[in-house]
Amino acid sequence: MMNSRVDLDDKSAIVLHHYDYRDSSLIINFFLSDFGLISAIAKGVKGKKSKQNQSTLIQPFQELKVSLTGKGELLILKNIELGAESLSASWSLSGKSLYCAYYLNELLLRLLPSNTDCHSIFELYTQILTVLSHTINQNSEHYEMPLRIFELKLLEYLGYGLNLSFDIHSELPVKAEKQYAYIIDSGPTTTPIEDENNFVLSGKTLIDLAAGQLSDKKSLQQSKQLLKCALAQHLGNKPLKSREMFKQLYCLK
Repeated sequence: MMNSRVDLDDKSAIVLHHYDYRDSSLIINFFLSDFGLISAIAKGVKGKKSKQNQSTLIQPFQELKVSLTGKGELLILKNIELGAESLSASWSLSGKSLYCAYYLNELLLRLLPSNTDCHSIFELYTQILTVLSHTINQNSEHYEMPLRIFELKLLEYLGYGLNLSFDIHSELPVKAEKQYAYIIDSGPTTTPIEDENNFVLSGKTLIDLAAGQLSDKKSLQQSKQLLKCALAQHLGNKPLKSREMFKQLYCLK
């Protein structure tokens, strides 16, 4: 798509991030349902002569309709307006829910492909935002569960899905009562491999995670560690800013 001029009209999108560009413009990282991560310049949206109707919409966590044009990796924003869904409802995020949502955005900024149909992960993202918007002043488990589901499904979407179902050596189904060493590139085994970083967790955690039913603190904690290790292979060495900020604010590990 980026080798020739393109026109994308009235596409479903959400702002993941934006930053200043020159005196009166912004560069926006959009998540488009049909095209994944797309960056665009919004010209003249800052300052006294700014396009106020556009600048108020260029914020994360609003479902939008955008029109983009241009050639190359950086397009130009032609038009932006609230999507039909946003006219009747919006995501109200604050406190821990807001920082969790920013964490999702940072994952997408780091891992989401461009010029690829991302409808399924876009739908999941909006569903998780809805869950978070209704998770205010709850126990930590209520915030953790949707994050783990999103991480797992994002890895699957990117082609890095985890084996949660069978022992890589015996090929037998995972048993809830057993303990497993998890090899990130392969899966669980009851026989740890020498010179491997063997992460140990229960079969119950694997079964619960596969079912999307993380019902207790142990399963949640082990799933968090497992998915953190799996994501680290693709995120690289640069730490996630949202994760560090969340730790500082809420004194979490």
